Amino acid sequence: MKNIDGFLNIQKPDGITSAQVVRDIKRVITTKKIGYIGTLDPIAEGVLVIALGKATRLIQFLEKVDKIYETSLTLGVETDTQDRTGKIMNEADPSLITEEMFKNAALKYVGEIEQIPPMFSAKKIDGKRLYDLARQGISVERKPVKVSVHELEFIKKNGPRICFRARVSTGAYMRTLCHDIGADLGVYGHLSSLTRLKSGSFDIKDSLSLSKVTIENMDEVEKNLISLSGGLMNMSEAVVIAHAVEKLKNGMALGVSDIFKYENKNGANYVKIVGKDGSLFGVGVAEGVPMAGFPFGSIQPKRVLV
Repeated sequence: MKNIDGFLNIQKPDGITSAQVVRDIKRVITTKKIGYIGTLDPIAEGVLVIALGKATRLIQFLEKVDKIYETSLTLGVETDTQDRTGKIMNEADPSLITEEMFKNAALKYVGEIEQIPPMFSAKKIDGKRLYDLARQGISVERKPVKVSVHELEFIKKNGPRICFRARVSTGAYMRTLCHDIGADLGVYGHLSSLTRLKSGSFDIKDSLSLSKVTIENMDEVEKNLISLSGGLMNMSEAVVIAHAVEKLKNGMALGVSDIFKYENKNGANYVKIVGKDGSLFGVGVAEGVPMAGFPFGSIQPKRVLV
């Protein structure tokens, strides 16, 4: 399978890095460029979007999307990594914590919140990954970052383990959320398991297990390949007439006269620019004063693929 342009919605297993998923896929699919969107820690599983070929040029438009996670918080133990892989730092008896107490504590974290990035994270400070510093026993000051928890839904409680589902903005650390809720309850806590159910428009119910990405199973892999345009489902769409391609190649803005049909997606600023056959020509930004029934005056190209 060569010269592939598109996306794969891979169901990452627990126990390997996101980079390892890419390496495994490269053994099966020959392509010059491959990347993933939104890192999943080794203990996490679920949706990991893989970009192949020209799709790697679209990663920037798919990174800052909401994500939905199913999370297990284990109360009573604090670790230095804020998850089950870390060294135990503190312990307490969580037996008196009830479902209602968790729900009340979690309410504080719905909406825009501030999180201090954990030392064991891929965030860079002064050009260095925090987890590289942490492994050397170095701790540095981290400034709080603003993230949003749009929804937080309790699922079940089994002893010290609480399972909940959350829809969060990009950049939110689920293990920090677990750590902070545990601290508020006064009994500590850490993330014990994590499954990404959704990343933007990519849903786990449509994902392909990494174990099925094999040379012997190429028919199924090809069936699960998502086109360049299909990977941008959350974007508004402008179907353009033929001469608009030359304008795009020259970096020129498209006016309403260049557009055959337009579909507005929730007022989304980014617009995918496609031909009448559905092929993706590029991505632009809708700007200017609304004209002739369009919610903009022009589309400024940001990424041209033709």
